[in-house]
Amino acid sequence: MKRLRQVVGQRLFEVIMKATFYGQFVAGEDQNKIKPTIERLRSFGVKSILDYSVEEDISQEEAEKREV
Repeated sequence: MKRLRQVVGQRLFEVIMKATFYGQFVAGEDQNKIKPTIERLRSFGVKSILDYSVEEDISQEEAEKREV
């Protein structure tokens, strides 16, 4: 992911991510962006689960230090 972002730039990277797997699992980035998706799903009888996700890009060494 980091390499792709470096090659295509931040803006194109975001477009690619939203058009692929990110768009399959994330309804939006804030309340205003998720509301239409939740309403559309509700119209089909599908309920939503809202989860908060945060990721940080760290080195392998840092990941090993943080292991529990």
